Amino acid sequence: MSGWSDGYNADIAYTHGAYRELAPGYLAYVCLLNGIRPPRTDRPFRYCELGCGQGMTLNILAATHPQGRFTGIDFNPLHIAGARRLAEEAELPNVAFYERSFQQVAADGLPAEQGGDREGFDIIALHGVYSWISPENRQVVVDILERMLKPGGLVYLSYNSQPGWAPLMPLQKLILAHAAANPGRSDRQFDAALGFLNRLSEAGAGYFAVNSAAGQHLGMMAGQDRRYLSHEYLNAHWEPLGHAQVAKDLARAKLGYAGSATIPQNFDDLAVRAELRAILGEIADPTLAQTVRDFAMNQVFRRDVFVRGPESMPPAETEAALRRLRFTLLVPREDASLAIPVPLGELRHDPSLGQPILDALAAGTPSLGEIAAMPEMARHDFGTLSRFLALLVSSNQAHPLVDAPEEGRAAAGRLNRAVARRMSLDESLFHLAAPVVGQNVAADSLDRLVLAGLLTGQRDGQPLDIQALDIQALGGFVAGALEGLGRSVLAEDGSPVTDPAAMRDRLAVVLPNLLNRKLPVWQRTGLL
Repeated sequence: MSGWSDGYNADIAYTHGAYRELAPGYLAYVCLLNGIRPPRTDRPFRYCELGCGQGMTLNILAATHPQGRFTGIDFNPLHIAGARRLAEEAELPNVAFYERSFQQVAADGLPAEQGGDREGFDIIALHGVYSWISPENRQVVVDILERMLKPGGLVYLSYNSQPGWAPLMPLQKLILAHAAANPGRSDRQFDAALGFLNRLSEAGAGYFAVNSAAGQHLGMMAGQDRRYLSHEYLNAHWEPLGHAQVAKDLARAKLGYAGSATIPQNFDDLAVRAELRAILGEIADPTLAQTVRDFAMNQVFRRDVFVRGPESMPPAETEAALRRLRFTLLVPREDASLAIPVPLGELRHDPSLGQPILDALAAGTPSLGEIAAMPEMARHDFGTLSRFLALLVSSNQAHPLVDAPEEGRAAAGRLNRAVARRMSLDESLFHLAAPVVGQNVAADSLDRLVLAGLLTGQRDGQPLDIQALDIQALGGFVAGALEGLGRSVLAEDGSPVTDPAAMRDRLAVVLPNLLNRKLPVWQRTGLL
């Protein structure tokens, strides 16, 4: 670890993650679901991400929201250099990245070309930051929020939480101690520590014998990205926090809790057992109620939304705003499911409710009001319809639309082509900009290389000509990328195909079906 990092792991770069919960449209939707007035983002607005990492989320948001100005702050020069390089390659004029510590931002403010501190921000986001930094730095973060957030502005704050982490906290302390005793690059330190912990577990260490969660956690970590794990665990100030402590910290900046960005957690009947809901109903204090919810759910990670001066909207105004929202499907229609995971398990919806809505979302971009007016919905009340759409959003099957001006579509295209040029070289790049929904869409395994091939061949500002698509050429591109990455495609019997010519033949069979299923989604969301 470097001296300038103040106990935070900084010797290797973090992952190129992108997180939908940071998107302005998603955050506004969460506020509406909780009856809280969100900041306006359909006109010029300012957005800041503190601890922006590689800047993937912020670059995607800047591309899909040309009416906004975006500022990324991170103290790691490796992160900032990479984020700037991608923004420059995509020619994004409305995003700026700064290598600053939180102390520097609190003391000196921001450069004049970013409006300094005069204008303030409408949204400030921190993902995976607050419970990984020292108590002193957490206070500095609150200083920044107090100084730079507008009245009515929104803060997104995610953090490791209590009580879910309580049985695993000794695990992190031992990983950190083992790394300190065995200097080296942090990913190698982590591998060595993980091997040591597995030996302890296999030898019957009492901690693992009485704590099954710890053993399960070891197994889960074995398959996770070492860059993520190093940044998660090898931090001197790693500390899971309780909601009450976070709410108390942020109260100094006049911030009030508005709801969870994990949508199902806003519905007690989906998150808390009936016996425990009766106890919750006796609690008048909202902060204590959130704490008890966390105990009821054994909460491990919170995604909190705070607002500076949260304003409750009249129910009629909230419903009218929700009715105006338009939605579309993010998955192929045949993959859409009425069985949706919620904290209490899996919620299976009535096909008479869900199937007509999924059909409408696959066919177009209906508003919630238009969905409510469908004859098939006559026997369902508005609350039921709104909650079903919310759960489709929570399960990444649907999303509200944002205004997508041509400028935003063009910027998203430039960014996507810049990312696509790297996808065949770097397996860590999974996210592209979807201007219709104003956020990132992930593409895994074969999909991402197909998209890379399509985007690389697309001309600036020109829609993809499906009729002129050369499947053989696309298959050749994908086969070459797979070969370069040391990957293969699967034969019909599930065996790997590694010969380049055989891969191209297999892709000629696979790609038409894949494109038939995925192209409508990619076009609906504006990826192509």
